[in-house]
Amino acid sequence: MPYAMHRVFCATPGDLEQERQAFYEVMAGINESEAMPRGILLVSVSLPATTVDKRPFQAAISENVRACRYYVQVLEDNWGPPELNFEREYALATQCVADPAMPMQAVAVLFKKPLLPHQVDPRIAEFKQQLQAHDFATLDEFKSRLLAQLSEWLKTITV
Repeated sequence: MPYAMHRVFCATPGDLEQERQAFYEVMAGINESEAMPRGILLVSVSLPATTVDKRPFQAAISENVRACRYYVQVLEDNWGPPELNFEREYALATQCVADPAMPMQAVAVLFKKPLLPHQVDPRIAEFKQQLQAHDFATLDEFKSRLLAQLSEWLKTITV
């Protein structure tokens, strides 16, 4: 059976490797339970775990974002160190959503409860307030929220 493929980019800056791995697990589960029975395959896109500096690959990363239908941004207390900062990709994804010629349909931001709340970058705190977002505290809560978001997006795809 041929599948209609839709790419989902997940940006996990800084110390969010567990969430990046969980993204792959949730994507595999939703493909099996919801997407594939409908003839859809959600394709996971993110940086490899071994990437220590994404800047040399910026052009390829930007092209990957442009090619995706959905974008998931995971944040904790900042956008990440300069080597793994995803603020530019988030801006690009939102720009793509606004352009009907691009495949990007939606962007979601999930905030992890900060380990050190007093060290949250004020821009992140303001961003979270603007989005009226709530933190996830555990990996299971992250998985649950991500699954709900992906499931909601799947409902909008017609095959």
